[in-house]
Amino acid sequence: MATRWLAPLSLIMSLLRTLLPLLLTLCASSSLPADALLGKYRKHFAGRWVGGAHRTILYKVYAPKNITPRTSLPVVIYLHGSAKCGTDNIRQTKVAVPVSFVQNFEQRPCILIAPQCDKGQAWMGQASTNSVLSFLDDFLEEVQVADRKRVYLTGFSLGGYGVWHFIDKRPDLFAAAVPIAGAANIKDVSHLKDVNIWILHGRRDKFVKVARARAISQALKEEGIAHKYTELAAGHLITSTVFTKPEIHEWLFRQRRK
Repeated sequence: MATRWLAPLSLIMSLLRTLLPLLLTLCASSSLPADALLGKYRKHFAGRWVGGAHRTILYKVYAPKNITPRTSLPVVIYLHGSAKCGTDNIRQTKVAVPVSFVQNFEQRPCILIAPQCDKGQAWMGQASTNSVLSFLDDFLEEVQVADRKRVYLTGFSLGGYGVWHFIDKRPDLFAAAVPIAGAANIKDVSHLKDVNIWILHGRRDKFVKVARARAISQALKEEGIAHKYTELAAGHLITSTVFTKPEIHEWLFRQRRK
């Protein structure tokens, strides 16, 4: 009788020895403190806008206060237009696009990042480019709850130019891009095939002519790159019209890098 139970008992003991380290690891990871999950950016997870600086740029982050090791959040970056350049680190958060994400935060939680470049600077300048990309790389490395497959970039006017500029420089970084009333200076668009793009422009835009949006859309088509293109019966200021509607949010949060 005792001999009959020796083999199953031995098997059970062997399984326990194998599984125990794994169980201990899982228990430890499920109780990781916020500092371990968020690194140097712990203070930015406060359920409100919290500011910081990185190289030549200032930035604000809006992120949930309560996170767990199972939390996985998309990252949304908004690049402001020229009117919001400065060093106050506030104005870029008070416009339609970031406000719309905050208003939808309970339904679609995310990590919302709004950098600010100084007056006389542009997102396409070398200092701003290096600062933004360095910050994003560092943030994604430090913050374990940020979903690297769901990093979204949008921007208006000067920020729209910035969107095209950054996806041109780092197409590997972004799952989706929404340039609003901006224009692209890209000779070869073939490397943008894995970025989900939605172009938005006003037909009567006097500041950035709609022909610029049509041209980059045509270039994408010629490369066989699927994208969305919306031309509104409006002028330059179209952000409120677009981002107060759920469609853009629903589309954006569905995008994921392969």
